[in-house]
Amino acid sequence: MFEKIKQLLNKNLAIVILVPGVIIMIILLVRYQTITSEKAKLDEGIEILTALETRDLYTMEEKIDFMKRKAVDSGNYSALFGNAVVFGDSIAEGLGLYGFLSPTSLVAVMGKSTENSLEDVPALVNLAPRNVFFELGLNDISHPYNTLESYLSHYEKMIDSVRLQLPNTQIYLCSIFPVTDEALQENPEFSQIETYNAALAEMAKRKNIHYIDTYTLLKTNPQYHAEDGIHVIREFYPLWMDTLVNNSDLKNLL
Repeated sequence: MFEKIKQLLNKNLAIVILVPGVIIMIILLVRYQTITSEKAKLDEGIEILTALETRDLYTMEEKIDFMKRKAVDSGNYSALFGNAVVFGDSIAEGLGLYGFLSPTSLVAVMGKSTENSLEDVPALVNLAPRNVFFELGLNDISHPYNTLESYLSHYEKMIDSVRLQLPNTQIYLCSIFPVTDEALQENPEFSQIETYNAALAEMAKRKNIHYIDTYTLLKTNPQYHAEDGIHVIREFYPLWMDTLVNNSDLKNLL
């Protein structure tokens, strides 16, 4: 009888010793798995941070911001051009009048030419855009005292000024828009548009600046001309905006 009690006590003692041991082993195993999981997440985080160091974080922030807005309104050009500026005359001014771009993305006034646009460069510099699109030329051609040489000279001075003050800004030159045949009959000086565009494209190449052919866009879609045959109607602006996006760094935001 005593021997049986002794065996039972030994058995219970073994259980008392074994159970805590098992519990401790389980705790240690769970802790090990947790540490291993945290280390894996840490390693993954380090890899992500390392990869981000090689990227343009500012551009990524812009892309994230644009995509958030795009989810609300896929036609929101103001968001896409949030860090870009269109610099030009009354045609460019229409981007603001029709609500396609915000004032912080426009430096455009009716009647502007390359000759009198140098005075607007400080406004552009204050906006400090990553991309600027220049649209100028029709008023230069229509001015009786301007020549192709003066047009190019004024344009170069303006570009050099922007480059000096905004060395990290990408510059894009838009070709001069065409006019209708009716407008050409009333204003024969516009027959020089293609000559001016050829010279503008050559200057852009010489100065290592991006040139965007917007002439062909309107030439092949004359229905978007306004009644005067010089300006454009509201429906043309999305086509123009898309052309600027697809031929510039802005396409990387899409």
